[in-house]
Amino acid sequence: MTANVGLRHFYHRRFGRHGRFHLAVLLTIVVVTYLLVPWVADLVDGMRGYGPAYYEPKDFTRQDFIIRHGLNVSVSPPWKVALNVSLIFLVVLVWMTVLPSGGARRR
Repeated sequence: MTANVGLRHFYHRRFGRHGRFHLAVLLTIVVVTYLLVPWVADLVDGMRGYGPAYYEPKDFTRQDFIIRHGLNVSVSPPWKVALNVSLIFLVVLVWMTVLPSGGARRR
């Protein structure tokens, strides 16, 4: 709780009240774009499927090579998974500093 208050005061002094919100929104947009755009593009490509108009002999050779050598092209490297998790954690941390600590207030 103390670190949260310290970060809130730092943002308030540095960027002002509205600056913190704009920084959080900008960071959220960048992280969501970085994480979701490639995933959505892969999903759309996968839904479109692969259907060549004619037979390509290299397709059988490529598939045979992948099966023989046990290559799994769909697995993300560990550093990319760690980067994605840390970016999500950063967005959560920034939004926690932007939101008021007392919850909803009645007027």
